[in-house]
Amino acid sequence: MLAKDFDLFKQKYKENCKTESSNPVILELYSYILKNEAIDSEVWTVGGGNDAVVRILEHYFSDEDWKELEPELENWTTNQLEIFTECIVEGSAESDSDDLNSTIMNRFYLLKKLLIIGEQRDRLRNDIFLKLIDNIEFLNKCKSITLEEATEIASYFDYSERIKDEKYQDDITTITLKAMMEKSGN
Repeated sequence: MLAKDFDLFKQKYKENCKTESSNPVILELYSYILKNEAIDSEVWTVGGGNDAVVRILEHYFSDEDWKELEPELENWTTNQLEIFTECIVEGSAESDSDDLNSTIMNRFYLLKKLLIIGEQRDRLRNDIFLKLIDNIEFLNKCKSITLEEATEIASYFDYSERIKDEKYQDDITTITLKAMMEKSGN
């Protein structure tokens, strides 16, 4: 979406429009989230909204666009970030099973940034973190996580304590984190 087209779009959604980007690809992504954020949540879960966002990321984003998107996320509303988080962890694309899929890893890197923003927003609960908990299996798709990155993500879950506690041994979160840690250590 061109910046001049987005200016017209922005007028309709001016109360919730917080982006400062002029990047056409980021504006395309943001406009999709913005126009659908107030619609029934089924747009995201059942209606294919999550997959549509992932397809935008996969088909239109260059390496430079991914770099520009990360700091831009700071401008988005918390609700928009929660929707976007759900999209990147729950949405899928044709190439998700491809071990060399850079879109999966770029989504992972954005997830790290989203978790930091969620903490900084100082809400009673971090819904961005909760979206990851609900979709923890996303981490299984991330094939090239380094040990440092795995440790960083695991720290959000108090992994070192969790692994010692018997009540969490069969928990899907613990199992997924353990697999991620083991895979990254190899």
